[in-house]
Amino acid sequence: MRRHHKHIAAVLLALSAGAACGDTPPAMPQAAIRSDVLPGSGHSWGFGALDPTRPYLFIARRENGLSVFDTVRRQLVKDVPGTAGANAVAFAPGLDRAFVAYMDGALGIVRLSDMVQLQRIAVDAGNLNNAVFDAASGKLILTGGRREQHSAIYQFDPTAGRIILKREFEARKFDAPLGLADGSILVPLRDEGRVMRISAATLEPLPGWSGKRFDGCEHPSALAADEHRKRLFIACRGKAPQLTVARLDDGAAIAALPTTPAVNALAWDTARQQLLIPSGNAASLSILQREDVKNGEHYRMLGYIGTRPWAHNMTYDAARGIAHLFTMNFTQPAPEADGLKQDPQFHADSFTILSITLGPQPN
Repeated sequence: MRRHHKHIAAVLLALSAGAACGDTPPAMPQAAIRSDVLPGSGHSWGFGALDPTRPYLFIARRENGLSVFDTVRRQLVKDVPGTAGANAVAFAPGLDRAFVAYMDGALGIVRLSDMVQLQRIAVDAGNLNNAVFDAASGKLILTGGRREQHSAIYQFDPTAGRIILKREFEARKFDAPLGLADGSILVPLRDEGRVMRISAATLEPLPGWSGKRFDGCEHPSALAADEHRKRLFIACRGKAPQLTVARLDDGAAIAALPTTPAVNALAWDTARQQLLIPSGNAASLSILQREDVKNGEHYRMLGYIGTRPWAHNMTYDAARGIAHLFTMNFTQPAPEADGLKQDPQFHADSFTILSITLGPQPN
């Protein structure tokens, strides 16, 4: 544990040193942390998403299906029947629909108002990794999971009730895509070390965005955007994990900062001008602050909040300033005789929602 703290301290020091000198830095949020445990066994989980119509958190818990959690009453609302294998969820509130990407390659159609699954449609022979609903085109974008050489992106038309477009790309791994208000989708290609930006309407890459590389970004694994100031944040895994800040329009890099390892999610808080960086590997939630200076901008690391191991997936409620992370208790067996690392053994009935409230918004 002491070595872990030394590692985090070194990262924070490097981030502070890399920032331009400025006035007294903003204070680290005085966060409040709450833990809520849900029943169920299983050995993995996917992504969560916040219902845009009410304070419900939908959590894709794979073997345990789709769980709906009331973030105000702090209680389980329901486990949606027939949703075993749920990996990700997206919402189309105007259509009264939620869409579930499944590990077996199916797409689930859920009526949002009463949380009843209406259909489960076969899409791909392999798993679907994530889903984004694009309000500009009115279409759902689905990304496939890890493949050997080529991976597909699908466009689903909720009105027609079917897949109407599919495009394949030379990519082995799509990480979670990021939908933008202009009708484009950013997709990290982790194994290829590139970030792609496509049109949600055509699934074609935008000019200059068929696969953009960033210096030092070995494996881009998570994205966030400040659309107002046109900034893109890219978490990069690898031997020297880093956070890349780039211009959102042309992808020109602005800054590269060291960060915690194995980042799987990012979230941008516009009101606070802060980037949230969870790391299940480091059991931390780091806070990066954007600051204006005379000659532009710089980013200062405020500190980190201790979380728990495996708390790597995150859903952020920007309106309330609450980050929801997911983890389970586990036992880690020693490596096998040949040095091969064994999988952790997660404990039944220990699935935990860590809710971290960052406090009131700055004036």
